[in-house]
Amino acid sequence: MGQNATFIKLKVGTKYLIGETSASINTTVDDIDTSSKASGLESDGLPGRVSDNISFDSMADETNATDYGYASALAAMAARTLLTFEIIRLDAAGAQVSGSQVISGSGILSGLNIDNPDNAPSTFSGTIEVDDELEVTTYTAP
Repeated sequence: MGQNATFIKLKVGTKYLIGETSASINTTVDDIDTSSKASGLESDGLPGRVSDNISFDSMADETNATDYGYASALAAMAARTLLTFEIIRLDAAGAQVSGSQVISGSGILSGLNIDNPDNAPSTFSGTIEVDDELEVTTYTAP
């Protein structure tokens, strides 16, 4: 059964994105081609390294100094700062949901984009390249 993702949020360090509209986890496995002429028309391969990244989209309200915004992200990317992150489930009141999955890790911002369209809100998006494995745990309320 699917879940409404409205209350699943990305937290960068200790701050939430200013106005998150989307966050995605992308995982890929490299395919090492071991084919040769002896393989004929069929490909042979081995699984290689696993890589993960987190893509996000958010409103770009720079008047909000409390949450994580474009200026913070740009400074972190320029300094190649290792960021910690969590993807967590909150309830409607903003409290973390006991028994929910927590996905956490650390990584470097590898891409950042800001969009300033006419007659629409400014938004920004980015990608965090995970530097190690993602950790998946279950949150238990204290």
